Amino acid sequence: MSTTITKGIIASPGIRIGKAYVYQGDSIIIPKYSIPEEGIEAEIARFGKAVEQTKDEIKAIQEQIAQSLSKDMADIFTSHIMVLEDPKIEENVRTTIAGKRRNAEWAINDISLELMNSLSTIKDDYLRERIIDISDINKRLIANLQKTRSSSLMDINEEVIVFAPDLTPSETALMNRDHILAFVTDRGGRTSHTAIMARALEIPAIVGTINCTSMVKTDDLVVVDAVHGTIIIDPTPEEVEEFRKYEKDFRELEEELAKLTGLPSKTRDKEEIFIYGNIEIPEEMSIIKDHGAQGIGLFRSEFLFMDKSLPDEEKQFQEYRRVVEFFNPMPVTIRTIDVGADKVYAYTNHYRERNPFLGCRAIRFSLENEDLFRIQLRAILRASNFGKVNLMFPMITTIEEFKKAKNITAEIMEELRKENTPFDDKIKIGLMIEVPSAVVYADILGKYADFFSVGTNDLVQYTLAVDRISEKIAYLYNPLNLSVLRFLKQVVESAKSTSTSLSICGEMAGEPQYTMVLLGLGFRHLSMSPIYMHQVKKIIRSVSIKECRDLVKSLLALEDTDDIEKLVRKKFKEKFEHS
Repeated sequence: MSTTITKGIIASPGIRIGKAYVYQGDSIIIPKYSIPEEGIEAEIARFGKAVEQTKDEIKAIQEQIAQSLSKDMADIFTSHIMVLEDPKIEENVRTTIAGKRRNAEWAINDISLELMNSLSTIKDDYLRERIIDISDINKRLIANLQKTRSSSLMDINEEVIVFAPDLTPSETALMNRDHILAFVTDRGGRTSHTAIMARALEIPAIVGTINCTSMVKTDDLVVVDAVHGTIIIDPTPEEVEEFRKYEKDFRELEEELAKLTGLPSKTRDKEEIFIYGNIEIPEEMSIIKDHGAQGIGLFRSEFLFMDKSLPDEEKQFQEYRRVVEFFNPMPVTIRTIDVGADKVYAYTNHYRERNPFLGCRAIRFSLENEDLFRIQLRAILRASNFGKVNLMFPMITTIEEFKKAKNITAEIMEELRKENTPFDDKIKIGLMIEVPSAVVYADILGKYADFFSVGTNDLVQYTLAVDRISEKIAYLYNPLNLSVLRFLKQVVESAKSTSTSLSICGEMAGEPQYTMVLLGLGFRHLSMSPIYMHQVKKIIRSVSIKECRDLVKSLLALEDTDDIEKLVRKKFKEKFEHS
C-alpha cells in the first residue's frame, strides 16, 4: 500500500504517530410503528422517563468533566440539558405521539432531523456546528428508549488514533486519555463543542476531512500532523522517523513556549504589545486565561442565539456577567450579535436572502430588529457593572449606522439610570472595521468611536471580492495582498489622527507569520484564539519595532502578492525556523 496524504481543519494542535482505530459510533435503528389510542399515555410516559434518564447521564458527565477539567468545560453540556428541558420540543414530541400515533423513537428522530436540517442551511460555522449537539442528544434519548448500551471510547485499552465520521461532545469528553493519542473526523469545525473539548483535553485533533474515515482501516499506521492539518496514512519508514523527531521537537517547543505565559509581552526595544483572546462561548475562558491572555478582545455573542427561542435579557446578562467577572479587572470587548436574516429568519419572520453577506446582517440586522437589539444592549450594559466591558458594533459601513446605534445605547443608559440599575456609564463604545467604506472614512468614524477593532476575515473578503470558503477562488483570499496591507496602514494612520484606540481581532492577528507585519504596520493590540498565543508572544519578544517597520516598508514597495509572501516567509525563516 502506498502512502496516502489528506488534509483537514486543525481543531487542537499536536503531532502523533500510532495505529488507527476506526470508530463508527452507534448505528441508530429507528423502529416505526403506530400507537393504539389506549397506549398513547404510556408512550408519552416512556418518552418522559427517557428524557429524565438522559438528563441524569448528561449531569453525570458534567460532574466528571468538572472534576477532571473545569466547571467551565462542564458547562458545555448545559445546552444539552436546556434542549431536553425545552417545553416547545417536549410539546412537539407529545403532539406527534398523540396526533400522529407514532412511537417515541420515531417522533424524536423526526423532530431532531428537522432541527438539524434547519441548522445545516445556516452559513455561520458556529451555529451550524450545533448539529452534532442535537445528534448527541438524539442518540442518547433513543438508546435510553430502547434500553441499549452504547459502545464507548472509554473502553479502549491500547494507544490508538481514533478515526470517526463525527464525534459528539460526550463521546469526546469520555475518551480514555491514557490511550487515545489523537482523533480525526470527517465532519466538524474549530468552533464545535467537540473541538473545544479536544483543546481542553489537550488531545491533538483534525476535523472536517470529508472522507478520511473511509480511507483508513483499523490498525493502519498513521501520522496526525495537527500543526499543518495533514494526515499521513501508511507512512514510509523515513516519514515515520522524520515525524518522530518532529513530534519530539514540537512537545519540547510547547513546553518551552508555555514558560512565556507569565512573562511580559514586550519587543526587544521595550514596546509593550497586548495579547487578548477571541472567545466563542464562555467555556473557553479558562483555556484563554491559561495561555496568558490580557483580556478578551472579541466576545462573539452569537452562541446565545443558537436556540429556536430567542434569549431573554436575564439569560444574556448572566452569560456576559460570567465572562466579565472571570476576567475582571482585565477588559472584555463584547460584540453585539453578528448574524444575518439567513440565520435567524425562523423567529423574526425574515425572508431568506439571496446574498446574505451583502444583505441585512450584523449591525443592519440589529437596527432592523430594534427590540432584539435593545434587549442585548441592556444585558451588556448591566454586565458592565461587574468588570471592564467594551461595547462593539459589527460591520459598520456608514457613519449613520454608528450614530444610530450609539443613540439607542444612550437611550438604554437613560432607562437604566431611571430604574437605578447599575452599569458603567463610562463604558467604551467602538466598532469593527470590516468593510472598505469603514477604512476609507475611518478618520471621520474615529471622531465618534472610542476604539476600532479590525476584523481581517471580512475585510480581506470584501476588499478582494472573494468568498473565502469558495474552492474555485480561495487562492485569491490573501491577507498579504497589497490592497489589504494599504488598507491596514490607512486604518492605523486614521486611528492615530483621532486618538482612537486600535486592535485587530481577525485570523491574521493569530498567525505567527504575520506578527512582524502587524507590528510594523502599527498594531499594538492583537486578539486571537489561544492556540498560537505562545508562539505570537515568542515572536514579539524576539523582534524590535524598527525591524518590523523596515519589513513593512519593503513589503509596501512591492506589487505582486507572490513577492510579498516570499519576503514575509524569508524573514520568518531567517528569524525563527532555526530556533
